Amino acid sequence: MKRLRVLSFNIHGGRSLDGKRDLGRVRELMDRLDIDVGIFQEMDTRRSRGGGPADINLLAGPDRPHHFFGPSMFDTAEEFSGREEDRGWFGNLMVSRYPLMRGMVHNLETAAHREPRNAVDALVNTPYGNIRVIGTHLSLSIFERRSEARNLLRLVKAVEETEKNPILLMGDINEWQVPSRLLKFLDSHMTPIPCKGTFPSFLPILKLDRVWYDAPNLKVTAHRVPAKGIRRLSDHLPLVIEIDFESASA
Repeated sequence: MKRLRVLSFNIHGGRSLDGKRDLGRVRELMDRLDIDVGIFQEMDTRRSRGGGPADINLLAGPDRPHHFFGPSMFDTAEEFSGREEDRGWFGNLMVSRYPLMRGMVHNLETAAHREPRNAVDALVNTPYGNIRVIGTHLSLSIFERRSEARNLLRLVKAVEETEKNPILLMGDINEWQVPSRLLKFLDSHMTPIPCKGTFPSFLPILKLDRVWYDAPNLKVTAHRVPAKGIRRLSDHLPLVIEIDFESASA
Protein backbone atom coordinates (compact mmCIF):
# COMPACT_ATOMS: atom_id res chain seq x y z
CA MET A 1 0.00 0.00 0.00
CA LYS A 2 1.27 3.47 -0.93
CA ARG A 3 0.57 5.11 2.40
CA LEU A 4 2.27 7.71 4.59
CA ARG A 5 1.58 7.85 8.34
CA VAL A 6 2.26 11.08 10.23
CA LEU A 7 2.07 11.69 13.97
CA SER A 8 1.25 15.12 15.43
CA PHE A 9 1.91 15.29 19.16
CA ASN A 10 2.48 17.94 21.84
CA ILE A 11 4.85 15.95 24.05
CA HIS A 12 4.93 18.35 27.03
CA GLY A 13 8.72 18.60 26.96
CA GLY A 14 8.99 14.83 26.99
CA ARG A 15 7.74 14.76 30.57
CA SER A 16 4.75 12.54 31.29
CA LEU A 17 2.02 13.22 33.82
CA ASP A 18 3.77 10.93 36.31
CA GLY A 19 6.69 13.38 36.27
CA LYS A 20 9.05 11.06 34.42
CA ARG A 21 11.01 12.34 31.45
CA ASP A 22 11.32 9.47 28.98
CA LEU A 23 11.46 10.22 25.25
CA GLY A 24 11.95 6.53 24.56
CA ARG A 25 8.28 5.95 25.33
CA VAL A 26 7.32 8.38 22.56
CA ARG A 27 9.64 6.57 20.15
CA GLU A 28 8.05 3.25 21.12
CA LEU A 29 4.64 4.74 20.36
CA MET A 30 5.84 5.78 16.88
CA ASP A 31 7.26 2.31 16.28
CA ARG A 32 4.02 0.66 17.37
CA LEU A 33 1.95 2.92 15.11
CA ASP A 34 4.38 2.54 12.18
CA ILE A 35 4.88 6.30 11.90
CA ASP A 36 6.88 7.64 8.95
CA VAL A 37 7.00 11.32 9.97
CA GLY A 38 6.67 12.71 13.48
CA ILE A 39 5.69 16.34 14.15
CA PHE A 40 6.25 17.38 17.75
CA GLN A 41 5.41 20.47 19.73
CA GLU A 42 7.15 21.35 23.01
CA MET A 43 10.27 19.37 22.26
CA ASP A 44 12.77 20.37 24.95
CA THR A 45 16.51 19.62 24.90
CA ARG A 46 17.46 22.34 27.40
CA ARG A 47 19.82 21.17 30.13
CA SER A 48 17.89 23.28 32.61
CA ARG A 49 14.88 21.04 31.90
CA GLY A 50 16.79 17.76 32.04
CA GLY A 51 17.50 17.57 28.31
CA GLY A 52 20.61 17.18 26.20
CA PRO A 53 22.01 16.92 22.65
CA ALA A 54 21.14 13.21 22.38
CA ASP A 55 17.41 13.79 22.90
CA ILE A 56 16.50 14.10 19.21
CA ASN A 57 18.10 10.79 18.29
CA LEU A 58 16.55 9.17 21.34
CA LEU A 59 13.09 10.35 20.27
CA ALA A 60 13.46 9.62 16.54
CA GLY A 61 15.21 6.28 16.83
CA PRO A 62 17.29 4.71 14.05
CA ASP A 63 14.31 4.33 11.71
CA ARG A 64 13.82 8.10 11.38
CA PRO A 65 17.28 9.54 10.70
CA HIS A 66 16.14 12.79 9.07
CA HIS A 67 15.51 15.65 11.51
CA PHE A 68 14.53 19.30 11.29
CA PHE A 69 13.77 21.59 14.21
CA GLY A 70 12.48 25.07 14.90
CA PRO A 71 13.72 26.37 18.27
CA SER A 72 11.74 29.13 19.92
CA MET A 73 13.75 29.36 23.17
CA PHE A 74 17.28 28.34 24.16
CA ASP A 75 19.31 27.57 27.26
CA THR A 76 20.60 30.87 28.62
CA ALA A 77 24.31 31.62 28.94
CA GLU A 78 24.02 31.01 32.69
CA GLU A 79 22.49 27.57 32.08
CA PHE A 80 24.89 26.39 29.37
CA SER A 81 28.56 26.48 28.55
CA GLY A 82 29.98 24.46 25.69
CA ARG A 83 29.73 24.13 21.92
CA GLU A 84 26.99 26.29 20.43
CA GLU A 85 25.64 23.35 18.40
CA ASP A 86 25.00 21.50 21.68
CA ARG A 87 22.99 24.33 23.19
CA GLY A 88 19.58 23.14 24.35
CA TRP A 89 16.36 24.49 22.89
CA PHE A 90 12.56 24.35 23.13
CA GLY A 91 10.20 24.35 20.15
CA ASN A 92 8.94 22.34 17.17
CA LEU A 93 10.59 19.21 15.79
CA MET A 94 10.14 17.03 12.70
CA VAL A 95 11.64 13.54 12.38
CA SER A 96 11.28 11.46 9.24
CA ARG A 97 11.91 8.02 7.81
CA TYR A 98 12.40 9.67 4.42
CA PRO A 99 14.79 12.42 3.30
CA LEU A 100 13.85 16.07 3.80
CA MET A 101 14.61 17.86 0.54
CA ARG A 102 14.43 21.29 2.10
CA GLY A 103 13.34 22.80 5.38
CA MET A 104 12.56 26.26 6.68
CA VAL A 105 11.39 27.79 9.94
CA HIS A 106 8.66 30.42 9.68
CA ASN A 107 8.73 33.10 12.37
CA LEU A 108 5.07 33.78 13.20
CA GLU A 109 5.61 36.72 15.55
CA THR A 110 4.50 40.25 14.87
CA ALA A 111 5.81 41.43 18.26
CA ALA A 112 8.27 40.02 20.79
CA HIS A 113 6.74 37.59 23.29
CA ARG A 114 7.94 35.50 26.20
CA GLU A 115 7.48 32.31 24.17
CA PRO A 116 8.04 33.06 20.46
CA ARG A 117 6.05 30.97 17.99
CA ASN A 118 7.18 29.42 14.73
CA ALA A 119 6.39 26.67 12.25
CA VAL A 120 8.62 24.01 10.72
CA ASP A 121 8.03 23.51 7.00
CA ALA A 122 9.76 20.70 5.10
CA LEU A 123 9.41 18.88 1.80
CA VAL A 124 9.47 15.13 2.47
CA ASN A 125 10.75 12.91 -0.33
CA THR A 126 8.64 9.76 0.11
CA PRO A 127 8.84 6.73 -2.23
CA TYR A 128 5.37 7.72 -3.49
CA GLY A 129 6.04 11.37 -4.21
CA ASN A 130 6.95 14.58 -2.42
CA ILE A 131 4.70 16.05 0.27
CA ARG A 132 5.07 19.33 2.13
CA VAL A 133 4.58 18.92 5.88
CA ILE A 134 4.13 21.89 8.22
CA GLY A 135 3.93 21.72 12.01
CA THR A 136 3.23 24.55 14.42
CA HIS A 137 2.19 25.52 17.94
CA LEU A 138 0.14 28.70 18.32
CA SER A 139 -0.17 30.97 21.37
CA LEU A 140 -2.64 30.82 24.25
CA SER A 141 -3.83 34.38 23.57
CA ILE A 142 -6.63 34.53 20.99
CA PHE A 143 -5.31 37.81 19.59
CA GLU A 144 -1.81 36.39 19.17
CA ARG A 145 -3.19 33.17 17.64
CA ARG A 146 -5.10 35.08 14.99
CA SER A 147 -2.02 37.11 14.08
CA GLU A 148 0.16 33.99 13.99
CA ALA A 149 -2.31 32.14 11.75
CA ARG A 150 -2.38 35.04 9.28
CA ASN A 151 1.41 35.19 9.26
CA LEU A 152 1.66 31.42 8.83
CA LEU A 153 -0.53 31.27 5.74
CA ARG A 154 1.18 34.31 4.23
CA LEU A 155 4.63 32.77 4.73
CA VAL A 156 3.55 29.34 3.49
CA LYS A 157 2.12 30.82 0.31
CA ALA A 158 5.22 32.98 -0.21
CA VAL A 159 7.46 29.92 -0.63
CA GLU A 160 8.31 29.50 -4.30
CA GLU A 161 8.02 25.83 -5.26
CA THR A 162 9.18 24.52 -8.63
CA GLU A 163 6.15 22.23 -8.63
CA LYS A 164 2.85 21.99 -6.80
CA ASN A 165 3.10 19.50 -3.92
CA PRO A 166 0.44 18.22 -1.51
CA ILE A 167 0.46 20.16 1.77
CA LEU A 168 -0.28 19.02 5.33
CA LEU A 169 -0.63 21.54 8.15
CA MET A 170 -0.93 20.31 11.73
CA GLY A 171 -0.14 21.03 15.33
CA ASP A 172 -1.35 22.41 18.62
CA ILE A 173 -3.53 25.33 17.51
CA ASN A 174 -4.67 26.11 21.08
CA GLU A 175 -8.14 27.10 19.85
CA TRP A 176 -11.02 25.94 22.07
CA GLN A 177 -13.60 28.62 21.25
CA VAL A 178 -16.59 27.57 19.16
CA PRO A 179 -17.56 29.23 16.90
CA SER A 180 -14.08 30.46 16.07
CA ARG A 181 -12.98 33.17 13.66
CA LEU A 182 -9.51 31.64 13.68
CA LEU A 183 -10.72 28.20 12.58
CA LYS A 184 -13.05 29.73 10.01
CA PHE A 185 -10.08 31.63 8.58
CA LEU A 186 -7.88 28.52 8.34
CA ASP A 187 -10.76 26.42 6.97
CA SER A 188 -11.23 28.92 4.17
CA HIS A 189 -7.69 28.32 2.91
CA MET A 190 -7.22 24.59 3.47
CA THR A 191 -9.43 21.54 4.04
CA PRO A 192 -9.88 20.66 7.74
CA ILE A 193 -10.00 17.06 8.95
CA PRO A 194 -12.46 16.53 11.83
CA CYS A 195 -10.82 14.89 14.85
CA LYS A 196 -11.85 14.17 18.41
CA GLY A 197 -10.61 16.21 21.37
CA THR A 198 -7.03 15.75 22.52
CA PHE A 199 -6.77 17.86 25.69
CA PRO A 200 -6.46 17.21 28.53
CA SER A 201 -5.29 13.66 27.95
CA PHE A 202 -7.14 12.29 31.00
CA LEU A 203 -10.44 13.82 29.78
CA PRO A 204 -9.92 14.87 26.13
CA ILE A 205 -12.80 17.22 25.44
CA LEU A 206 -10.94 20.17 23.85
CA LYS A 207 -9.89 20.00 20.19
CA LEU A 208 -6.61 21.88 20.54
CA ASP A 209 -4.72 19.72 18.06
CA ARG A 210 -5.89 19.98 14.44
CA VAL A 211 -5.04 19.05 10.87
CA TRP A 212 -5.61 20.68 7.47
CA TYR A 213 -4.55 19.65 3.99
CA ASP A 214 -4.33 20.87 0.41
CA ALA A 215 -4.03 17.71 -1.64
CA PRO A 216 -6.86 17.49 -4.20
CA ASN A 217 -5.85 14.11 -5.64
CA LEU A 218 -5.05 12.30 -2.40
CA LYS A 219 -7.21 10.71 0.27
CA VAL A 220 -6.22 12.15 3.68
CA THR A 221 -7.69 10.96 6.97
CA ALA A 222 -6.86 11.56 10.61
CA HIS A 223 -7.83 10.18 13.99
CA ARG A 224 -6.98 10.60 17.64
CA VAL A 225 -4.87 7.81 19.06
CA PRO A 226 -6.89 5.87 21.68
CA ALA A 227 -5.99 6.95 25.18
CA LYS A 228 -5.55 3.47 26.64
CA GLY A 229 -1.93 2.97 27.64
CA ILE A 230 -0.74 6.46 26.65
CA ARG A 231 -3.03 8.73 28.65
CA ARG A 232 -0.21 9.75 30.99
CA LEU A 233 2.44 10.13 28.27
CA SER A 234 1.66 13.87 27.91
CA ASP A 235 -1.09 16.35 28.75
CA HIS A 236 -2.23 15.97 25.11
CA LEU A 237 -3.21 12.91 23.10
CA PRO A 238 -1.61 12.51 19.65
CA LEU A 239 -3.20 12.52 16.21
CA VAL A 240 -2.31 10.13 13.39
CA ILE A 241 -2.71 11.35 9.81
CA GLU A 242 -2.77 8.90 6.90
CA ILE A 243 -2.15 9.89 3.29
CA ASP A 244 -3.22 7.36 0.65
CA PHE A 245 -1.09 7.90 -2.46
CA GLU A 246 -2.84 5.08 -4.32
CA SER A 247 -5.94 7.26 -4.57
CA ALA A 248 -3.99 9.62 -6.83
CA SER A 249 -3.73 6.95 -9.52
CA ALA A 250 -7.16 5.40 -9.02
